[in-house]
Amino acid sequence: MTETDVSLGVTDRSLRAVVAVVEAGSFTGAALTLGIGQSAVSHAVARLEQALGVALFIRKRDGVEPTTVGAALAARAAPALRELAAAVAAAAQPLGGGAVTISVSTSLAAHWLTPRLPEFKQAHPDVELRVLTTDTDTGVGRDGADLWIPLGPVDDPALDSVPFCAERLIPVAAPKLAAAIDIADPAALLDSPLLHLEERYVPRFDWPRWFRHHGVAVDGDVPGDRSNDYSLVLHAALAGAGVALGWEHIVRELLGQGRLVAVGPVVETGIHFPLLSRHGRPLSPAAETLRTWILANAPG
Repeated sequence: MTETDVSLGVTDRSLRAVVAVVEAGSFTGAALTLGIGQSAVSHAVARLEQALGVALFIRKRDGVEPTTVGAALAARAAPALRELAAAVAAAAQPLGGGAVTISVSTSLAAHWLTPRLPEFKQAHPDVELRVLTTDTDTGVGRDGADLWIPLGPVDDPALDSVPFCAERLIPVAAPKLAAAIDIADPAALLDSPLLHLEERYVPRFDWPRWFRHHGVAVDGDVPGDRSNDYSLVLHAALAGAGVALGWEHIVRELLGQGRLVAVGPVVETGIHFPLLSRHGRPLSPAAETLRTWILANAPG
């Protein structure tokens, strides 16, 4: 087999497929990492094996295992691919500018990210920011974004995770309604109009759990108005329609402005919201700039 014959099967795509399969331990996991179909991964690996004339993986019923040659190839190719990607990104965006996409919830975008954008743009005018809003985590890692702040912990080996902030909840209401509430007695909130978030995808800390946490017995559903959009829940609270459970990192600005008032103690759930990026893929300079800025300004 000539050098030309081999080179025809050795492509950036095929090498990335081999590295991803070795790291994930399966073609399915590699497909998730690369964001392509499993058949595309299989074809890329098979084409490379054909070009090299050697098996790179042992196919098993419960997954795949790299051969000695496959493991050695992946070990040498992985850092080379990372360096190549970093070099291309740096050449395309030498000053840290360019475009970056982040996926966050609607309420986080409206009440945490957007109010801070002028500061970010002043410091980084060359970065073009694209914000995707979603109230499910089904697209995390698969929606074309560079960074994600999901609704809760995400256990996915294809993603790198760093803490964004702890989950802390506090009952909040508009000042006029808050003035009529005995904030020293958690049970008193049962006599107030309550606003509920109906979460269909991720179990969230809700009013029944909040009352039980404070030793207040509740039977069945807690009465109140409901919405599946947390931004609407907050707008209703701002309008004086009821008391909402506020995620502290989202309502902090509203509390500081006096538009909402705390009417009960803070509950720390022990859960942390992460900031996610793709594992094994260097961030573009623009994405790295945004990631660094978010962590520097994170609620903690």
